[in-house]
Amino acid sequence: MPAFRLATAVLACTLPIGAALAESGPVRVDHATVELVSARLAVAPGERFHAGLRIRHDPDWHTYWINPGDSGLATRIDWRLPEGVAAGPIQWPAPHRFDLGGIVNFGYEGDLLLPVPLTVDAGIAPGTRLAVAAKASWLICKDICIPGDAELSVAVDVVAPGDAIPAARPEVAERFIASMAAMPRELAGIEARFADRGDAIDVVIAGLPAGIDPEALEIFPVEAQILASAAAPAARLADGLIGVRTPKNDYFVGLPERFGLVVAHGRGPTREAWTVTAVAGAVPVLPDLATGPVAAPASGAAPAGTGSQGLLLAMLFALAGGVILNLMPCVFPVLALKAMGLMHSAHDRRLARRHGLFYLAGVLASFLALGGLLVALRAGGEALGWGFQLQLPWVVGGLALLMLAMGLSLSGLFEIGGRFMNLGSELAGGEGDRASFFTGVLAVLVASPCTAPFMGPALGFAATQPAAIALAVFGALGLGLALPIVLVSFVPRLARLLPRPGPWMETFKQAMAFPLYLTAVWLLWVLGRQAGVDALAVVLAGATVMAFGLWLVGRSPSPSPASRVGAIAALALAIGSLAWASGREAPQAQSSAMAVTAHEAWTPARHAELRAAGRPVLVNMTAAWCITCLANERVALASERFQADLERHGITYLKGDWTHRDPAITAYLARYGRNGVPLYVVYPRGTGDGEVLPQLLTPDLVSQALARAGSGPAPASPAQTRN
Repeated sequence: MPAFRLATAVLACTLPIGAALAESGPVRVDHATVELVSARLAVAPGERFHAGLRIRHDPDWHTYWINPGDSGLATRIDWRLPEGVAAGPIQWPAPHRFDLGGIVNFGYEGDLLLPVPLTVDAGIAPGTRLAVAAKASWLICKDICIPGDAELSVAVDVVAPGDAIPAARPEVAERFIASMAAMPRELAGIEARFADRGDAIDVVIAGLPAGIDPEALEIFPVEAQILASAAAPAARLADGLIGVRTPKNDYFVGLPERFGLVVAHGRGPTREAWTVTAVAGAVPVLPDLATGPVAAPASGAAPAGTGSQGLLLAMLFALAGGVILNLMPCVFPVLALKAMGLMHSAHDRRLARRHGLFYLAGVLASFLALGGLLVALRAGGEALGWGFQLQLPWVVGGLALLMLAMGLSLSGLFEIGGRFMNLGSELAGGEGDRASFFTGVLAVLVASPCTAPFMGPALGFAATQPAAIALAVFGALGLGLALPIVLVSFVPRLARLLPRPGPWMETFKQAMAFPLYLTAVWLLWVLGRQAGVDALAVVLAGATVMAFGLWLVGRSPSPSPASRVGAIAALALAIGSLAWASGREAPQAQSSAMAVTAHEAWTPARHAELRAAGRPVLVNMTAAWCITCLANERVALASERFQADLERHGITYLKGDWTHRDPAITAYLARYGRNGVPLYVVYPRGTGDGEVLPQLLTPDLVSQALARAGSGPAPASPAQTRN
């Protein structure tokens, strides 16, 4: 027994370890017996002890580690703790690999205990009985996978320091000792660096114990979507260094500055494991470390090139995408408002230029703020992409209320103010700078659901670059969005094409309210898809209360104090409705409006299964808030012709729903150099790379792509394969 394990066993035997009193007892759930156990029968105030989830798997069944590998879900413990007791994170023993026909998972079988440290507040009085409860949930798999959950509890007494602790239940004590012995441990002197080798990542580790056999090493990445799970790493020993070359994950999202590994060595009772943090840096190329080709970029990936050339191409793509973004329906209402402001100042060159510059400043500031937030969140480990804010129900609902308020103002219910709406005498007098700036801000907010041609590759490039380069791409995108308005502001010939202000503008102003109402309806529909019909009803009630408050202050030019208080209360209630809705979840995960065409939900496991079988596949990554996605659904993906093409060519249609945050979909988008939806990929029969379709679809384009994908030979049946 290694010295560490011997020390662990000796230490554990000297502690007051025991079975907990009044346990809820073992619960039998679908091929597993689970229970909540405690390493201490009693605990003194201020002490720390361990409780744990024990899972006894049926033979050949397994549950999952914190990183489940190619598929699966990590086990969760949601604690219901008495006041004064705090829980730490699960302490995960070193996992094992489970190869299921090329899909490799990381997890556990047999008798498993997942310990969790619990701390008792020093102020809890002796004599208190702590009812420690938790809801555990897991996924258990063999040839099929079954989700399971159970409500479990265990009781621990609080005693005075120095009081005797009842005898341990040996079986529970042994499980805690075994679990702690299986924990990966930190070892002084271990250092690791990694480097990107194209289609693989090299990790070189120094400081592992002497006598390590590279062929007996197992590498488990703590973070998903960096290293491939299925491929066994190629490890070599040279000059005291362990070099490991591992292919990238199929849903690789880019390299962070550092990532965690668990390195395991050996089998059975002699197995040892260590925690390693690999940091980016120069990595020596070990002489006998296997080398492999650098993978070519996937079709539709981010702009090729490195350094200044790659950045320049990405910025040109972003600029073109930003210009095209002005043609998207989600941006139209705001551009109409800005056009109304330009009509006032189009024949005053100085004023027009000033407004154009402030509009440009608003657009650029918003894009840089949005891009900076996205970069910061991704650096923190969040799997996010373009349009991520619209995955939050409170943001969607807030935008819906804003659009409704603006529409009511244009309809004459109340006046927001000349400076805000680019209307009125204040603007003609040159005091509309704030209005122009915030019109640019609003344009960016409502443009975020759209992904124009050229935008996808540019944003995909930005997602893999350092912060400064990523922000330069976002700045170019903002410049493209603002460019048409800036040109009209600075080029007199273009400005003179605009009609002069007149009485007709009041009618035009009122007419522009209706696109805003339609935008609000669309956003509320998205909210309903995200959070359910109950949340939609509550926000609609909040919108009605908000309209009442606006009516109160809009009845007269000088509203009374009571009207102002009523309006503030109405606004508070509307905001409260958003807060309530943000905690809801739709009863069904499917968020696409179109259920006309039969499809399956995209998952990495289902995708891998179909490709392994050589079947042609169409993948559609979409979201309910993506206007471009919905337009493509209506035009090309919801017709009888499309359904007939799928059936004729034997193509499986997988649809990924990114309405809510989904790290697996974010990773898939990144695989094709994209940072937002839509993304359409057609995989051919047999083997071969997927064909990325344009972001704007036509029926003929889709039909031709499906015909190409289905033209290969049919995959062999199981009987043919055996023969």
